[in-house]
Order: sequence, then structure tokens, then C-alpha cells
Amino acid sequence: MKKENLSSKENNPMKYLPLILLLLIGGQARAQTPVIDRCGYDQVMENLEKQYPGFRAAYDRDYMKSVKGFQVLPRKINIKDTTYFYDTIYTIPVVFHILYNNANENLNDSLVYNQLEVLNQDFSRLNPDTGNTRSIFKSRAGNTRFKFVLATVDPSGNTTTGIVRKSTTLTYFNTTNDNIKFTSQGGDNAWNPTKYLNVWVGDLQVPNQGNLVLGYAYPPYGHPNWPSSSWVGNNNQGVVIHYQIFGRNNPRATGALVSSRKGRVATHEFGHYFGLRHIWGDPPFFTSGCLVDDYLYDTPNQGSRSNFNCNLGANTCFDAKDDLPDMVENYMDYSSENCQNMFTRQQVQVMRNVIKDYRASLPDKIEIVERMRIFDTFVYNEVKIFARNSNQTAVVEVTNDELLNALTLNVYDASGRSIISDLPIDRNEVMISTVRFAPGIYVFQLGRNDNKKPVKTEKLYINKS
Repeated sequence: MKKENLSSKENNPMKYLPLILLLLIGGQARAQTPVIDRCGYDQVMENLEKQYPGFRAAYDRDYMKSVKGFQVLPRKINIKDTTYFYDTIYTIPVVFHILYNNANENLNDSLVYNQLEVLNQDFSRLNPDTGNTRSIFKSRAGNTRFKFVLATVDPSGNTTTGIVRKSTTLTYFNTTNDNIKFTSQGGDNAWNPTKYLNVWVGDLQVPNQGNLVLGYAYPPYGHPNWPSSSWVGNNNQGVVIHYQIFGRNNPRATGALVSSRKGRVATHEFGHYFGLRHIWGDPPFFTSGCLVDDYLYDTPNQGSRSNFNCNLGANTCFDAKDDLPDMVENYMDYSSENCQNMFTRQQVQVMRNVIKDYRASLPDKIEIVERMRIFDTFVYNEVKIFARNSNQTAVVEVTNDELLNALTLNVYDASGRSIISDLPIDRNEVMISTVRFAPGIYVFQLGRNDNKKPVKTEKLYINKS
């Protein structure tokens, strides 16, 4: 499938793609083990449309502003020249509202701290499982340079821990009326949403209905009848997380919730809060997801959501040219958290555009980092050289785009005889066929273009198995 011209989609009735994630887990009573059911996005969007007529159209219009400047190309292409580097680090204050009806729901501070750690790792590409990103997608992974911190001063100017705890008489919170966000309805009022990222944590399971919402977030866009600053200042703005899957290794996440114990429901919802859509495009019922788009060409076209699994063989949309599998690694899929480990660079671009265009007053610190073009040992250590003997290939993997076209590769056999000379490293992954290599040890040496100085050497054993 080819990427359509953006202007051709403006009048497409399938353009209304969802932002709010509602993961529903079914069961007939709290004592029963819930099972994966369906996404309740449609109901929430219908409620927003009824409350604010024109909301869907305004959402789509403003989303297109967030992706302005993106090149319109076929979806499934090799990303070789996309470079998004940002020198600005945004520090964003977060306040966690813990709502509890009993002691089990009054989560320990340790879960708040490790949830914040997960968010900072995932948004900065510092998560320990980046090595699980498949090689075909590694060059597409991005770093938002967002830093999330607990708020230290409340709206009245008083010192705070950034954690608010409040007992409630409610046994669960209704996602339709958002009562978790209002003190008058048994929840807790938002702190100024233009200055704080509010996160509410409580019980979202409706008794005797078998529905359990894991999380949802409100969009950052302007209402058609209000200026954008009014909408992002609305007290509904923020993220809501079910208490059982909040944080990493929450012991309350049992049964069907075990696949959501790594704290990445929050990562997913924060992505929505900063303007991201699901990567499969959320098609209307009975419509192929391959026919809708998230307008980002570094997320492969995907026909449907993953079903809380890690199916690395899934490829729900076929493309005759450069066909790629579903990106189950992406935080904006519904894959198991065990295989989620990346945002793409264009998703990063969307989120940073949202900061500038809609949430400009949210960061309490904007740090400009001076960058210098110095290729030191640390940078060179990020370059990986390894063999894939199963398909008779050696790979040079470069994650730092500043090194592209700055290095060349030389390969020598055990006797010192030159096998490959001055091969340019001009892509994030350079594949070297070893079909004609005799089995044995080979020296792979990277040198700088400007002075031919060797900067990295690896010895690889090449065999034919």
C-alpha cells in the first residue's frame, strides 16, 4: 500500500483515528479472572463529540499540524535519511493522584518511583531491552529527550512530594464521566493542567460488568470553539491508570494482567497525551486497517492491533515493495509489554511538536544542550559489528547518524590479506555478504574518513552454518 497524499485524506470519513486508549478486560465479577475483550475508544469519542460538537474534525485537523513537514512517501520503505536530533531537553513535572477505597488500592511510593523510572527510560531510549528491537527497526528508534520528574511545588507554592493520596467512598471510577478527576465526584481535582502532567491512579473496574479499563488519556488539541490553550487547560487533561497495573512488577497484576506488569500502560498513555495515535490506525468496524493511516511512514502499515502477544511473525498488511512485518516493538501497539521497547523517530517528532504547539507552558525547565562533533571512544563503542552466520552476513550497525559517511570498513583475513577495502558506512545497517568467505577468523576494522585512523576493531568467526 502506498502512502496517500495528506490532502486527499482530509475528506475521508475513515480519517477519525483514536487517541484515547481503553483496554477492556472482560469478566463477570471481580473474583473472576478477566480476559482480553475489546477497545472502548468509540464510546469515549462519541461522548466527547456529543459534549463538544466538531471535536473529531478538530482533532484530525490539529493532528495533521503535528506531522507537518513530514515527507509523503510509500509506507514501507527503508529509512536511510531520516535524521531528527534535538538539543533541547524538556523537564516535565508530574503529579500522581492516588485514589483508594481500601488499603490494597493505596499504592506504595516505590511503585510511583519505579513507574517514573520506566517512563524516563522508555521516552529516552534508555530502557534495558533496546537490544530486543529487531535489526530492521533499530535505525527507526527515537529519543524524545523528555525528562519526567515529581512536582516539588504545588499550585499554591507549597513544597510537595508530587504524590497526592486521597481516600474515597467510591469502589470504582467511571471512565464515561471522568469522576476520578473531580473532588466533588469522589476523585481529586487536577492541578493546573497547563503546568503539571496530572496522572490519576484508581480502580477502573466496573463491578459485575466484566469491563476493566487499563488506562486512557485526553488529547492535547484545541477545541474548534475554543483557543487551543483553553482546551489543554481543561481539567480533564491528563492520564488515568488502573491501580493494578500501575508501576513495574505491581504484585496486584495477576492472571490476564501479567502481560501488563512492566509499567508500559503508562508509557502508552503518555504517548497519547503527547499526541500519538495507535500504529494500526484504528479502522472503523468491518474496515481493513490497511486502508487507514497514522500518517507516519516509519511505522509499517498494520491492519489490526496485536492481541497482547509478541507475534514477531505478524504481517497484517502486505506491500509488494519492501514488505515489513508489524512493529510489535512499538509502545503504541497492543502487544505484550515484554516485546514493547521503542517509539519511532517520527513519533518523537509528533510529541516534540505537541510540546511546542500545545503544551508549551508544561515544562518547568528547558535545557539547551550544546553539541559538539567529537567522535570519541564512547561514540565508537555504540557501533556494533557482528556476524549472522545463519544467513552468511556480517553487519555493521550504527545508531548515531552523525557517524554516517564518516567511517569506512576494512576487512582482513587471519593472514592479514585485505578482503574488503574502504567500504563506506553510509547507512544505519551495512550488510556484508560472507558467502565467498572461507571459514575462519576475520578482522573488521572501522577507520575515520578524514585521517584513516582506526577507531574500532572486531574479530569475527565466519562459518557456513
